[in-house]
Amino acid sequence: MDNKPNWYERAETGPFEKRGFTAAHAENVIRTIREGQHRSARKRQGTRYTKTAVAVCIALTIAGLGWAAADGPLSGYRGKDNVSSTTAGVVNEAKMRSTADKAMLDMVGISFPLEYADHQLKKKQILYSYRSGYNTAKIWISTETGAMVRAQVNSSLKPGEVDEKLSDGARAVMASLGYKGNFAYSASRHIDYDAARDKSVAIQTTLSAEDATVGLINGEIAVFSCEIDVGTLDPGMVEAGIKTLKILNKNRGNSSPIGAYLVVKEKGGVLTLRFSGGASVTLDNMVRVVYGVSDPALFDGKSDSASVQAQRDKQLLAVSEQKLRSELETLTSAYDLHLGLEDYQFKKNPKAPGIATFTKPGVPDIKISYNVSGKIWNFLIDVLK
Repeated sequence: MDNKPNWYERAETGPFEKRGFTAAHAENVIRTIREGQHRSARKRQGTRYTKTAVAVCIALTIAGLGWAAADGPLSGYRGKDNVSSTTAGVVNEAKMRSTADKAMLDMVGISFPLEYADHQLKKKQILYSYRSGYNTAKIWISTETGAMVRAQVNSSLKPGEVDEKLSDGARAVMASLGYKGNFAYSASRHIDYDAARDKSVAIQTTLSAEDATVGLINGEIAVFSCEIDVGTLDPGMVEAGIKTLKILNKNRGNSSPIGAYLVVKEKGGVLTLRFSGGASVTLDNMVRVVYGVSDPALFDGKSDSASVQAQRDKQLLAVSEQKLRSELETLTSAYDLHLGLEDYQFKKNPKAPGIATFTKPGVPDIKISYNVSGKIWNFLIDVLK
């Protein structure tokens, strides 16, 4: 079967039509949410979306637009296009050092002391290595053209070295989605550039707080995740999570979620609701497609006896592929996920008995955890990988 499963198309498309939504529009909507005004949610396939879905649309739009630091050191540095070169075949070494120094400043935003310079005659390059404590930058300059041909950077950043528009913008969007933290972050920067492979330099900056993370590429938000206040969740989303969990474990009561975590990346948002006992439900935050369910209450236990556990591991590895395919097909069909598992490859994990993976080119992997009876107590469609 060549077609992607129906859940994949629904999640990939998303519920919102493309339109000219600007950063100014986004700011106005966020301001409206903050002031407590109510806007009607949009519809898709007869479903009314709440302010949570609208806020995710805002987040995705702003993530696409980015808060580019237009006047800062990250303003579209493009590696070899920003350095001078010559066709004479020989470049003055002082000029190459100057090129490397400037490239580091443009990419990192600060300068590190030069640790050493390595003349690589066979490659016709000079490697300039910079270091400040654990912060390192390695820049390779061609001795023929004077251009930067490679760069590797691993650096921590102080809060003052991160453009405030980036951190403030991320904080505002996460707050509009129910994030209540203060976003006291630490920052790091990573670059792995090779002119033979890459058209331009991708400057990856990560802002990491205890309860939130924001990833930026060249000054634009690419992904963010944060802890969400359960009280801000749409009641319909909470109810969907409870029903989803009860399909897996019919004996579980109507317990409410005790925590929630949201990840927004590219076209969609994924929300994980946490319940007591380590149970969880992972849903698409807009169209509520089920991506995963887990309830350790169904796990048949791990023995403290080495001999008993060894016997149990043999039993887990002996569970037939046909049995697990049938169990997963039944379970996912109950969630309206028609995966077409006959097209997936199946593989158990011999180093972790009781865990298996279904794979198919072009679509996310499906990971399961199961008991000696073949009963599945955890599955996850790895849409974020």
